[in-house]
Amino acid sequence: MIDDLITDLDQIAALAAQRADEFDVLRYQLQLDDVIDDAKLDAWVDQLAAPIVAAIDCTRCANCCRALQVGLDHADVERLADGLGLPVAVVLEHFVERDVDDEWGVFRARPCALLDGNLCSVYAHRPAVCRLYPQFTPDFRWTLEQMAGGAGLCPIVYHVLNAALAREKEIYAL
Repeated sequence: MIDDLITDLDQIAALAAQRADEFDVLRYQLQLDDVIDDAKLDAWVDQLAAPIVAAIDCTRCANCCRALQVGLDHADVERLADGLGLPVAVVLEHFVERDVDDEWGVFRARPCALLDGNLCSVYAHRPAVCRLYPQFTPDFRWTLEQMAGGAGLCPIVYHVLNAALAREKEIYAL
């Protein structure tokens, strides 16, 4: 199964659209079934996701960097400034969109202005959200809506959700 993972973005988008209702049903079931222990569910998802994450090379895709809005906090901006060798004020001015009173912001551009081909030009200094993506746990049952929304954008997300559907009965044995 792991050797046959589809990574073509057009195929992933089409497959995710076909399974969108099934992903929603899984989400509703998990959110309504409070008998399933959150920690056990998260451990199950982490175990399910690990070989998929290991099998897919994100640097061949980088679609998340092209399509997703990235939230930034002050620590992210400071880390980016350090990586770019620029003052924080310059990073805020050129790369971050935010309201005056907000302590957080988002990257102005999509695709990410720091993307160089399929690689992050400031990889060691990338924002926390980028470091964690795709993040299925903690709280898989409550992040499933966001994950399902991104299933058509990310081969890893699609394949983890697809695998969860294929092995759904195991969830109720946790």
